[in-house]
Amino acid sequence: MFERIKNLFHKNNTETEPTTCEKIDNLFDSLNEDIIHIRVGEDLTDFGEIICKLIGKLREEIKDECGFIIPEVHITDCNVIQENEFAIYIRGEYCTNGFLVPNEKGINEELYEVLKTFMYDNMNRIFTNEITERYIDTAQRKNGWLIWNITRFLSVVDIRIILSEIINKGKSINDISYVFEKISENLFREGNYTDCYWKKSNPHRIACDVAKDL
Repeated sequence: MFERIKNLFHKNNTETEPTTCEKIDNLFDSLNEDIIHIRVGEDLTDFGEIICKLIGKLREEIKDECGFIIPEVHITDCNVIQENEFAIYIRGEYCTNGFLVPNEKGINEELYEVLKTFMYDNMNRIFTNEITERYIDTAQRKNGWLIWNITRFLSVVDIRIILSEIINKGKSINDISYVFEKISENLFREGNYTDCYWKKSNPHRIACDVAKDL
């Protein structure tokens, strides 16, 4: 941090390699990066309030449909893209862009369809370990022993894969406690630890079997 402050007052025209302190600071900055970021062109900035309401509605719909709560979406204007263009990023990485007729209909119909498709198509990337831990905590409050037993064999990453793939298969995780019960049933179905350890490395198999039971 001190190196970065010092550099602000001692700038020169030659580019230098970032110091170790700067590299560490950049890593910490990346932790605060938005999961979903939408940049809009100049002609779309006047419809910012409508876009925000649309995204709020979309988040509620997806929650009702599949049980996944889309994280907050950060919207900013951008003067380096075309006036009626929008671009979508996940964790700072460009994903896709599109163009809209700058009116309410264009936003409420065209942008709605694009965003909803995008959210479902990128569920695996939006579904973070942090979000997964929230689902685990919710289920743990209702049945701590169940979650303790599952997490002996499945990591947070394994559970994230299972939950996101259940959604991709058209099922809902709205009743998250019931979903974890099905995960436990599938994990221990054969009744022996050898089978549990085998399944531990196959979260995709577990997701497929649990989805059939939901």
